[in-house]
Amino acid sequence: MPMHKVKVIVPITGADEETILKEAAAIQGTDADAVEWRFDLAKALYSFDSEDNVGDAEVYSAAETLQDILKLLSERLQGKELLFTIRTKCQGGKFPNLQPAYEKLVSEAIKSGCISLIDIEDTTDEGRMRKIMDLAKKYKVRTIVSYHDFEKTPDFDEILAKFDFIKNTGADIIKTAFMPRTASDVARVMSATAYYKEHDGRNSGMITMSMGDLGKISRVSGAIFGSDYTFAAVGETSAPGQMPIGTVRNIMEALKGSEEPNVYLIGFMASGKSTVAARLEELTGKEIYEMDQCIEDKMGMSISDIFDKFGEDRFREIETETLMAVGAEKGAIVSTGGGAPMRPQNREVMSRKGKVVYLSVRPETVVSRLSVNQTDRPLLKGHVDVDYVKDLLGKRDPVYREAADMVIETDHMSVDEICRAVIDFMK
Repeated sequence: MPMHKVKVIVPITGADEETILKEAAAIQGTDADAVEWRFDLAKALYSFDSEDNVGDAEVYSAAETLQDILKLLSERLQGKELLFTIRTKCQGGKFPNLQPAYEKLVSEAIKSGCISLIDIEDTTDEGRMRKIMDLAKKYKVRTIVSYHDFEKTPDFDEILAKFDFIKNTGADIIKTAFMPRTASDVARVMSATAYYKEHDGRNSGMITMSMGDLGKISRVSGAIFGSDYTFAAVGETSAPGQMPIGTVRNIMEALKGSEEPNVYLIGFMASGKSTVAARLEELTGKEIYEMDQCIEDKMGMSISDIFDKFGEDRFREIETETLMAVGAEKGAIVSTGGGAPMRPQNREVMSRKGKVVYLSVRPETVVSRLSVNQTDRPLLKGHVDVDYVKDLLGKRDPVYREAADMVIETDHMSVDEICRAVIDFMK
């Protein structure tokens, strides 16, 4: 079975709206692929804590609050999949085992139009599960049917039977989590996942794991054994064995082996990044990505219009989102915007996904080139003079150099000479 991309989900575990939104803000700056909102942990948002005497008014109030917060989360987490989960007490969560309330709240999350994934516990009774499934299909929300065993890991055939049971519900994604007692338990879960993915589950998404410290290896080896998503943490964890997202990403990258890295060209405006990238494409046949062009294509407007309409802060967020998306490529040449390396998140992505080459240039050269090519540069604000460029470049140059794996002083080099230096470095 060939290795494949595994998406990383991080949880939001806050008990109240303020904490939930703070966690969302922290997650937005990471390279998480998806975010799970654990509604059952948001104890301040629903007033019922037992399985007795829960009125419709309480459930409807919780449903209204749920939809309001989902709208805020979808706005703050643009570019990431949003998974909604209510984990009941019988499955290791905090929500009372109230099937009518569970169905109502899960259904309202689907109808919000804000989520792309919904978790449905396999203990949900058949009639309610079918109604939720049909609703999810109507709203084009993918379904995860989940099962957790906090006591043991069953034998190989029982694991396969559980996969089959969940698949037969019509779930888009099969999710199981088992508690291991021995290393053999962990190996059995991974082996069963690989077997099922190669045989009966080719068309099913899968999320499988062993819990706790003993099972951590199962959370980072999905690319090998067939799990399509894994869970990691930014801040508080939501399950035993979860690790920080940076740790998970680094281990998964190491397990991938010797894949060809991307090459990121960084440098000040007019340093020649686009020209060098285009020539490298001709010389090497590698695919190139012009970050500014990718952003313009994504937003349907020019960089200057994005600055005017949304401001620099939002532009930088879009730039980071685009850089993360491009980072999924292998062996590409990426020409970045001049300000991209100034964000720590961007430097981390580039460092992890490839090699960084800084095309250094003197302020006088920048001004000379800009005087010939008067392209729209929002940050220059009309100041095409040496003093202004020297001041701005002086702030950026130390960051560029710290981020770079290689620095090329380009002022007196031809494009082909620069490209030859980059190609030699890539070997």
